Amino acid sequence: MSVSLDERLKEILIRNTRKTIEAEEITSETDLVDDLALDSILIVNLFADLEEEFNMTIHVQEITTPILSKYKLLQEYVLERMAIQAAQ
Repeated sequence: MSVSLDERLKEILIRNTRKTIEAEEITSETDLVDDLALDSILIVNLFADLEEEFNMTIHVQEITTPILSKYKLLQEYVLERMAIQAAQ
């Protein structure tokens, strides 16, 4: 059975937060900074992990507050970057 994008993303988020949280607690509305207590170092680690896990390039200027304000926006961003990488 393959692991879904959602499961992979949540696993990466859990690995990059200082909070003890279960994947089921991360919803589409979860604020990555406020709810998961991601600081600037954890955010850098998160995006490095995303690059490695999904074999994509993330440009620093694309890491903006809206992407971090809701889990669903991070999902959409990763899907968009994966599509761009696949097209290249």
